[in-house]
Amino acid sequence: MKTTLKQSAVALTLILSATLLFTSMKSADDGGYDWMKNRLNASKAFTVEVLEAMPEDSYDYKPNDDQRTFAAQAYHIVYSIDYFRRALEQGAGAQWAPGDENSKTKEELVTWANEQFDAINTFIIDHESNDAFTAGVMSYLDHNAHHRGQIVTYLRMKGIAPPNYR
Repeated sequence: MKTTLKQSAVALTLILSATLLFTSMKSADDGGYDWMKNRLNASKAFTVEVLEAMPEDSYDYKPNDDQRTFAAQAYHIVYSIDYFRRALEQGAGAQWAPGDENSKTKEELVTWANEQFDAINTFIIDHESNDAFTAGVMSYLDHNAHHRGQIVTYLRMKGIAPPNYR
């Protein structure tokens, strides 16, 4: 009798846990991207922390003459967030015209990054899901991770421990 009661309690707990898990998750089939919110927020937080980790007086650092400065990499990351949002919204009509990648201070880049991440994250979360849009979002996240990885390397080359990945 005790074994049957324990088995029933375990089974009921598993069923309730699974029910809570699946009813609290919104799938892509529900028409939106709420399921991506945590990933988008983590990407923003991690990227901004990496931008903040480099001291202002080292924003002009670059490993060699063939690479961008840290500031230029940061600018490229932030400008591309704006570009990807416009490309997701407008398609082929989005223009790539970044301007001078060494034109902003650390403070300006961090502020701009927060603004651009908030704009694209809201745009993605509010968008109706479809395969083409999802592919664009994945390209955006890949691009961001690629360049963030480059500036994490810049931090390490300067002897600065980068923020923990999440």
